[in-house]
Amino acid sequence: MRSPSQAAGPSQPGMAYAPWGLVLLVLVHHFGLWAWTSWHRGIPALLVLDRWDSHHYSTLVLDGYSWPLWAFLPLYPGLVWLVRLGLGGTLPPQVVGTLLSTACLLGFIAWNTHEARQAPPGHGMTARTPWGWFAFLYGPASFALHSHHTEGLFLLLSFGALACASQGRLLPSAVLVSLCIFTRNQGCFVAISAALLVALREPSWRERFIRFGVMGGVALLAFAGLLLFEWNRSADPFMFLKAQREWNHVDSLWGAIRGLWFGNAWHRGFNGWLVLRNVFGAVWLVFAVVLWRRDRALGLYALLSLVVMLPQGDLGNAFRFGAVLFPVMFVAGDWLATRPGALRWTVALGLVWLNHKVTHAYAIAKWPY
Repeated sequence: MRSPSQAAGPSQPGMAYAPWGLVLLVLVHHFGLWAWTSWHRGIPALLVLDRWDSHHYSTLVLDGYSWPLWAFLPLYPGLVWLVRLGLGGTLPPQVVGTLLSTACLLGFIAWNTHEARQAPPGHGMTARTPWGWFAFLYGPASFALHSHHTEGLFLLLSFGALACASQGRLLPSAVLVSLCIFTRNQGCFVAISAALLVALREPSWRERFIRFGVMGGVALLAFAGLLLFEWNRSADPFMFLKAQREWNHVDSLWGAIRGLWFGNAWHRGFNGWLVLRNVFGAVWLVFAVVLWRRDRALGLYALLSLVVMLPQGDLGNAFRFGAVLFPVMFVAGDWLATRPGALRWTVALGLVWLNHKVTHAYAIAKWPY
């Protein structure tokens, strides 16, 4: 990495930080850790790749939907099913999903660094420094970006939707927004932000309203398509929402606020990991506000992605929700590049340690997200 004086400056058009060495290090670290854990603990390698939500996606690929798997949206398991079929239909779903997600992560990096070469200074969707990429690739749950999860696919689709919208490319952005809506609940937030990005490029309010309306209309049609899929497969258009009630949820605004200090009924005793997630959520909020001051549309996307966790009663999913929020992680890393060396490297070592622990927790079936 560069010295602070070199790293802190904003990127210029024609410059791009391509983190290929860093992403290779991350992949070797994570897959090496999983291989060592498999050997050391006697856990089958395929089981290491098939924990928690990954196992649910494998079930969806092999057996289709059943209660409560309706909570998971269809695009990612559908793509894994299709790729697996194209490869002969014999590979374990978690292997196919890992290959697909890793390809999506690499595609995101290639697309992002390509866009950075034409981006103006201060462009909110690209890292200004190598430290921006470090914060993103070594975020706590970055293992989800290249394993059998929706994160890699959603990262690629959401970046594409927002990048195209920022360039005024309405049609490709609308298509990618629609795919986001079929991938994760956060797809609705991508739709709002993309609509703002594409609208705010226009000089007149009339054109802004038209473009915002067109993007919003396409997003609503995509959401209607999702409801039609749910109705066709389960006879209930809101089955995915009903199934998500299986997760912890509060029943009042006070319950959402109380979760910030673990005051809800399901919080029992001291949980260090939950505290770390809430701390990470607080840091995420700070840098989301910084992002908001730089780019209202991207900042809104980040803030909505944080607020949506509160109805679950705490920020227990902060690691996982934060993994796909590349603009926030870029801002955090770029800020870190301007700090004194002692602080910068202390934080960096702390991130690597936390990332290592979370990645290992996934392998041994401890809740990692």
